[in-house]
Formats: sequence, C-alpha cells, structure tokens
Amino acid sequence: MLFFIFHNFAKKTMKKVILFVVSLMLATSLAYAKKPHGPKAIEVKVSVGTQDGKMQFIPNNLTFKRGNYYKLVITNPSSVDHYFTSDALATHVFTRKVEVMDSKGETIAEIHGSIHDMELKPGVSVAWYFFPMTKGKNLKLYCHKKGHEAHGMVGTIDIVGSLK
Repeated sequence: MLFFIFHNFAKKTMKKVILFVVSLMLATSLAYAKKPHGPKAIEVKVSVGTQDGKMQFIPNNLTFKRGNYYKLVITNPSSVDHYFTSDALATHVFTRKVEVMDSKGETIAEIHGSIHDMELKPGVSVAWYFFPMTKGKNLKLYCHKKGHEAHGMVGTIDIVGSLK
C-alpha cells in the first residue's frame, strides 16, 4: 500500500516537473526569439546617386566612432549602376556581415568577410554591419564606374575616437 501511494505521488510530481521544464524551455526560446543578439547597431544612411541623375554620395562625408557598432544602409535611388568603394575603410573596420535587400526591403542574401567595394543596381539597398577598429582621416570614398568619380561621386570617411 505504501508503495502504491509513493508510486502515484511520484507520477504526479514527475508530470508537474516535465510540464514546468517544457514551459520554461518554451518561454526562454520565445524571449530569445524577440531579443536580437549583440549590441544594437547605429544606423547611418547613404544614397549613391540621385533620382534625378546627379552623381554624388548623400552625404558625401561620413564619420564613424571607434567602439560603436554600425549598420551602414547604402541605397541606389538612381537609374544607373553605382559603386560604393573605399579600400581604406575596409582596412579600418571589422565587417560582421552585409545584407542585400530587394526592393521591398527584405533580406535576400548575406555576405561575410572583408568588403572593399559594392556595386548597387538601381533600386537596390545593402546594409553593411561593422565595428570601426582603427582611426582614419579622409579615407577615400568613390564610385569607380567610368566617369562617375570625375562627375562628383567622391567623398571622405573619418574614423575617430578610442575603443571602449
């Protein structure tokens, strides 16, 4: 009789323990699903070209602070292909990833590794996630499509501050 009482108690307790563990696992997974991993990126937006055909970067002078995490959103609103090129920037930052987005803003590809330049087709956007690591002043930004640099598609990038 004592065995029967203990056995029933153990079965009920075990069911409660299993239910509790499953609930805890579900709650934890939901909490992590809503919470992004790592620090929140500071968003900076740049246009390559304009809708009315001007060949320029807007803005054409960018400043990034060491110790911060950035999401550089580069968009091509023009009707021609443009490059966002800065060999020097690539040597001063740690790139986490680049996301390629379609016209609806949905990510359609991720690129990992060192980035030196990006060609953006009309209407396309990319998001470059990076950490500035070393200081740099007047790092060259340009579009290397034939004639674009001569028509004003140039800019500068500064990396300032100290690592936290």
